[in-house]
Amino acid sequence: MAAAGRKRCGAAQLARMVGAAASLALTLVSFFDPPLLEELRLKSFDLLLRQLPAPLAKPPVVIVDIDPRSLARFGQWPWPRSRTAELISRIAAARPKVIGLDIVFAEPDRSSPARLAEEADATAMPAAARDYLNRLPDPDQVLAKTLADSPAPVILGHLFTSRGAVERKTAEPRSGGFLLKDHDPVPFLHQFAAADTNLPLLERAAQGSGFFNIVPDKDAIVRRLPLLISFNGEPNPSLTLAMLRAAEGGAAPVVVESNENGVRTVQVGPHRIPTTRRGEMLVNFSKSAHAEDQVDPVHRLAYLSAADLLDGALTSAELALLRDAYVIVGTSALGLFDLIAVPVSEVFPGVEFHAQALNTILTGSFLHRPEWIRGLELVQLAALGLLLALLLPRTGAAVGGLLTFAAAAGCIVFSVWMLERHRFLVDMVTPVAASLLLFSVLTFINYFVEEKEAQRLRSAFAQYLSPEVVEELVKNQDSVVLTGEERELTILFSDIRSFTSMAERMRPEALCAFLNEYLTPMTAAVMNRRGTVDKFIGDAVMAFWNAPLTTPSHARHACECALAMLNELEALNLSWLKRGLPAIRIGIGIHCGMARVGNMGSQQRFEYTVIGDTVNLASRLEGLTKLYGAEIIVSGAVFDALEPEGQFLFRRVDTVRVVGKSEPVAIYQLLGEREHIVLTEKFLLHNAALALYSSGDFHEAGQLFARLAEQQPEEDKLCKLYIERCRLLAENPPPHWDGITDLRSK
Repeated sequence: MAAAGRKRCGAAQLARMVGAAASLALTLVSFFDPPLLEELRLKSFDLLLRQLPAPLAKPPVVIVDIDPRSLARFGQWPWPRSRTAELISRIAAARPKVIGLDIVFAEPDRSSPARLAEEADATAMPAAARDYLNRLPDPDQVLAKTLADSPAPVILGHLFTSRGAVERKTAEPRSGGFLLKDHDPVPFLHQFAAADTNLPLLERAAQGSGFFNIVPDKDAIVRRLPLLISFNGEPNPSLTLAMLRAAEGGAAPVVVESNENGVRTVQVGPHRIPTTRRGEMLVNFSKSAHAEDQVDPVHRLAYLSAADLLDGALTSAELALLRDAYVIVGTSALGLFDLIAVPVSEVFPGVEFHAQALNTILTGSFLHRPEWIRGLELVQLAALGLLLALLLPRTGAAVGGLLTFAAAAGCIVFSVWMLERHRFLVDMVTPVAASLLLFSVLTFINYFVEEKEAQRLRSAFAQYLSPEVVEELVKNQDSVVLTGEERELTILFSDIRSFTSMAERMRPEALCAFLNEYLTPMTAAVMNRRGTVDKFIGDAVMAFWNAPLTTPSHARHACECALAMLNELEALNLSWLKRGLPAIRIGIGIHCGMARVGNMGSQQRFEYTVIGDTVNLASRLEGLTKLYGAEIIVSGAVFDALEPEGQFLFRRVDTVRVVGKSEPVAIYQLLGEREHIVLTEKFLLHNAALALYSSGDFHEAGQLFARLAEQQPEEDKLCKLYIERCRLLAENPPPHWDGITDLRSK
């Protein structure tokens, strides 16, 4: 098994284990739902709701707004009750289905004539004037009469407060009450024991009453409207719920369905409203006239100015909006402090929040967060985390990033689809955050392990390979096998001639310096041609190609290295001769074939090396350079691999059977690169003589070798060797000649 592969396998296994643990930890964190996670989830829901506005109800929900223009026209708030009565009368005349007042009348009208008469100093006001004031109609009674006589049911609003406020009993539903199914919902509801309610006179005259309390989330944004609140241990309806009940005739009870976990639904007539466990409904917003986005009027609730209504300035089309409408009277004026923050706007009229809740109910565009959604989210998070933990360690950073982006995008698309298609609010923040976190953690682990492995490879091969090849090795770790494998390799051995006798004449320190000076350029020649320096055996150099990295044309690189070694040696000899040191000669043997390469040795020490017959034969070829007088001898395998390319010029030397081998090996002398050598008659004469020798014509071969020796004034050991062989074989012809020389020694 490949060491790099094993390391990667171990790294991937570590990353998967860490990823799985992180995934389970994130799922556990999500289960406990910390505040930060909850706030981010709510923000994501807000973003989705802004993009997918709710439709408008038909008949519509209409807001009669006591806006800044109304206050400028009729004076500051509170208005006299008589003016409020007139406003309600004008609304009721348009025949709406129900009128709700987002206003509380907790104190008697300050402008009441009777109250003014009581407060006046008897000496300051004549008795006749006081009698006149007492005969004027009381504004609160005028408003009460208007409420009682209204053809459309009017629902008053009240506010529950903390302890310490004046405690008054709220009005009960006019007909019936609450029908509680399965479990008592009161323990799950928001609890209050005090309230600011309307004057009893007005409570009795109105057709119902409901609270307009709101409950902001931890980030101060209002998303939920309590439909029920527990007051002194009894459930009480919201203004929205009371209006809905009155619009349905006021006779049907409010059905509250609960289980052991809390409230599930609240139903009024045909309207079945899903709630949170505390009896709150999630408000689905349409476009608001007061929101920053002023486009898309199709989704915008209708606003009518109270000033226009009182002045009779509404158009017929605007008046037609009130017919069968659900009308809520309130204020959007900044100074009256009825502004809140909601998902679609940071400054939003409280009256419209109740209108939006009513519109949500009437259109049935409910937002759902049922109990099983949390289970779905936890399963989704765990499955996504485990999937990424399994896949990310198998990929690189780029592919892993795309995979993470796809997973996060899938979670977002799923959440959008669930909201748009089914109105389910499904968390997308947690899985997206988990995906990014897992990607970051696993990428860091992969980087750390890969960097550690890269450092190990650099350390292991810095002495064998050139820096460029080492970096290439680091980049291609998957292709590296360190534990041993069979590969086709080219092996090179080089050795200094007569080194032993030379070493005997030199002092040890001088010999070490001499060897270092020689081995340095020899090593560079190997490394610069993508070779691996296996070892130094005294003065000998062993190198190989095509491991640890796959190297195409590895035989060519080895031959180029051998020629470079001879060139380097020539320069060294010139330098040594000038310094009075001996010149040397070297022999180089090259063979290519299958061998086993990898880390080998003992448990205490091992090295990256090569073993096999290919290595042994390369070593034998280096030894044959002495016998045949050639500086570089290559095997027939190297010749066969390179001869078709035509880059090098080879001279056939012999066909030999080395000691311990039964198969013969053709051997060749590497003369150099073909472009640098001019073919002469001597080369052709040598080939002809060798062909005669191989065929068994020793006499003719000997004569050609003799002619060749005469043409070469320099010593040619190969010619002399063959002249002597031809003489001996001619005198004693072998019985079965096959042209193969059996070598008797290594």
